[in-house]
Amino acid sequence: MRREALTIALLLPLLVAPGCAPIQAPPQRVGLPAVEPVFGENVPLITLILWHAKDLPLTPDQVRILQALRTDFQREADLQTAELQRIELDLQRLLSRQEVDLVQVEARVRRVEAIRTNLRLSRIKTVERAKATLTPEQRQKLQPLIRGGP
Repeated sequence: MRREALTIALLLPLLVAPGCAPIQAPPQRVGLPAVEPVFGENVPLITLILWHAKDLPLTPDQVRILQALRTDFQREADLQTAELQRIELDLQRLLSRQEVDLVQVEARVRRVEAIRTNLRLSRIKTVERAKATLTPEQRQKLQPLIRGGP
């Protein structure tokens, strides 16, 4: 059961990751090594925007708002993911019984899907709020970064 919970925890971000962009290494900072993108991986859009704060250029208020959006979303996603794991473990317990209570199983499955839906919608809404903090010029500069270009 622990392995299944771990698998769910590791795969869940992939299932609920709309609003992610291909990893784009942050700009080189003096004295710090660059983060190397990993082929085929994605990075959350807000993180990508913050990595390129100077390239876009973001105001201090925009940085503060984007960081708050990211932090608030992550906090809520962590809570929802923990709840999802708890329900999945409970579901496995129900399914391992000799006689399966289909009413309880159905309730758990519906709750799991509701949480996944809420997570996905929350991510989409957060990304849209983040994009709304950018000026039209900043959004235009962001497009090549999303596509993985210079």
